[in-house]
Amino acid sequence: MDPEDLRSLFEYAMESRGRFLAKSREVGWEEFVKNRETSWHSPLGVFIHVLEVEDSWLHYNILGKPWPYGNRHPSTFKSFDKVEGYDTEIREKTRKLMEGLTPQLLASEVVFQLKEGKVKSSIENILIHTFIDELAHLGELICLMWQSNIKPPWTNWIERHYQSA
Repeated sequence: MDPEDLRSLFEYAMESRGRFLAKSREVGWEEFVKNRETSWHSPLGVFIHVLEVEDSWLHYNILGKPWPYGNRHPSTFKSFDKVEGYDTEIREKTRKLMEGLTPQLLASEVVFQLKEGKVKSSIENILIHTFIDELAHLGELICLMWQSNIKPPWTNWIERHYQSA
């Protein structure tokens, strides 16, 4: 995959996250932290997991550094401002990483620790994995909003990229 394609995918993911966070703020904190029996219990839990996945894979694993935090409990985030602050921090770090992508860097391999032991992967595959994981959880947030009769702030890829004919 070309570095520009990956930059575009991650910009799309970050924009989507921003829309979901803004919509969640509009709906209210109580709905955001309510246990909905999802993969990470609440919409807040899902959102924090998405941020941690991007943070750990892109800013630790591909540098060969271990993720120092474990899974932070979502309850440590006490307000939308705290969640937004973490999102902003990750966006800035990810954009900086994306600016430096080259085909050579994407092809390079890193070794990192998983539960199964040490594994090796190309940086390109780590980036693709991270994007797919984030997209899956954004789908989860869409479903949670539908279940609560809230119109999700979803913009699909083609809507973002088509041109009038």
